Amino acid sequence: MVKEPKKKMLFLVPVHISYESYVSPPKNARTVIKNGRIVNSLATDLPLGLLSMSAYLKKHYSLDIRLVDFNVEVSALDEFDYPDFASFARKYLAEHFVADFSPDIIGISSLFSPSYQNFIELGAAVKELWPDSFLVGGGNIPTNSYQHIHQTGGFAYFDALCFGEGEKPMLGLIEAESPQEYVERSESWITARKLEDFFIPKHDFIVDLDEIPFYDYALCDHGRHSLNPVMTSYAAHSDSTGYHIMTSRGCPFHCTFCASHQVHGRKMRYHSTDRVFADIRRLVKDYGAQTLIFQDDHFMADKARVLTILGFIEQEKLNAIFQNGLTLYSLDHETLSAFKRAGVNQLVLPLESGSEKVLKHQMKKPLKMSISRQVTEDCRKLDIYTNANVLIGLPGETRQDIEEARLNLRTIPANWYHVVCASPVVGSEIHKIASEKGYISGNVLGADYRTAVINTPDFSADYIQDMQYVFNLELNFLYNSDLRLGRLATAAAGFRNVLNLRPDHLMANLCLGYVRMKEGDAEGAAAHLEKCHEYRISGGWDRFLAIMDLKVPATTGEIIPTIEGKWLH
Repeated sequence: MVKEPKKKMLFLVPVHISYESYVSPPKNARTVIKNGRIVNSLATDLPLGLLSMSAYLKKHYSLDIRLVDFNVEVSALDEFDYPDFASFARKYLAEHFVADFSPDIIGISSLFSPSYQNFIELGAAVKELWPDSFLVGGGNIPTNSYQHIHQTGGFAYFDALCFGEGEKPMLGLIEAESPQEYVERSESWITARKLEDFFIPKHDFIVDLDEIPFYDYALCDHGRHSLNPVMTSYAAHSDSTGYHIMTSRGCPFHCTFCASHQVHGRKMRYHSTDRVFADIRRLVKDYGAQTLIFQDDHFMADKARVLTILGFIEQEKLNAIFQNGLTLYSLDHETLSAFKRAGVNQLVLPLESGSEKVLKHQMKKPLKMSISRQVTEDCRKLDIYTNANVLIGLPGETRQDIEEARLNLRTIPANWYHVVCASPVVGSEIHKIASEKGYISGNVLGADYRTAVINTPDFSADYIQDMQYVFNLELNFLYNSDLRLGRLATAAAGFRNVLNLRPDHLMANLCLGYVRMKEGDAEGAAAHLEKCHEYRISGGWDRFLAIMDLKVPATTGEIIPTIEGKWLH
């Protein structure tokens, strides 16, 4: 029986990126302009973990739960003139909650390494505003960094940290007469006192995911969450109403760069397909969902299940986006055809590396280049646009491996590449290796995939930072597959997307000049070439042009031979 209302809860999500990255975005970041100032763009994905937890807790208890996602709140501002995110959070919470909402329990959920400092500073602000509330932290950051949080004084703010998934541990906390006594005896809650006794926390998973009710999507302001810059990468769906869903948890693989197993475990757990279908129908009926954004860590674990879900999406005439969770060896022609029939016209492919040696030994990933090539070729035949993810700079990788990958990836006909720096995510194997060998420079807890922080005997972080950018420039522009295959309209659309974000991008202007010349528009090509010469001087491009052995053409007549001449090598 549902008990009478007795507890109030406040869930908070800190900004996913560091303050420094927000106010001084790197050159390869998506940006927006606020009051004439260029700042980093924030992803506003729905916080599925908190929506799941809220639904599960309300199933057992009558609760007043509120949620504030500071990625959404900061994105909604016309201008941002605060010295840090905590200052804004303190002001926002004081104005909107302190006077009329006194939560018994406050939970801060942090998933991404760059948000580490925001997580700690938000905890300090919250404890100042509500000193008598029970403050807990959960998600990837506390699960993997609880020792560091303890050593650096984080428990001065947090009463306890949750290890792994939070539904069952949070329910126990709510039901306890004394929250402090409960967390001290629970194996899934971490406290400062327990760590002093060499405590090792344990997961407390829900095995049958159908025990979790329909997620509490009503907690979110969907109008503002849907203003998600990630959606602009999926041109066909960027103006549709998208809702995130997660149909499974866990991943059996041992990829060295990943730490998701620390939160969800390696054993696969699923929602039944009937439950998935019921949830989708409800999202359509109650929320007007048009696009489903799948967030499974390993969506392809069961091929029959995948085909059943894709068949349902086809039947219901919905759109679907898969930002992650795909495994290339599972994407045979039959499965890709099912994606296409379901209206999935764009896929993110985890190629990860262009080196067989790195895939096998440094990443421990069950993938071969022949599979990557076959999948991308099949996608082209089926007219599925492909974004390929690649990372470079792992411990054990060499400059020779990186050069091999640089050449090999030119032969993989993906439409667009997203090449990043290997980041030693806390909880991953590469973090363990890099830490033990002293390879990490800077504050790794705040590192992201845009910033190289690993230095090895084979390479420096500065070298990886440069090569990451060179990979992107070569694969997306100089050796762009659509250009080489004569798909000029598709290629030009990608270049224009870049210029919408970075009008001073030399390579995007050069490649659009090439397209204009191929179309016979010498005047349009001249306009782009003029910008190339302007930005080469003002934008610090000479260093990267030299690495690519590329010169900006002097005249429009030289644009085509300059670009196509590189394809011969």
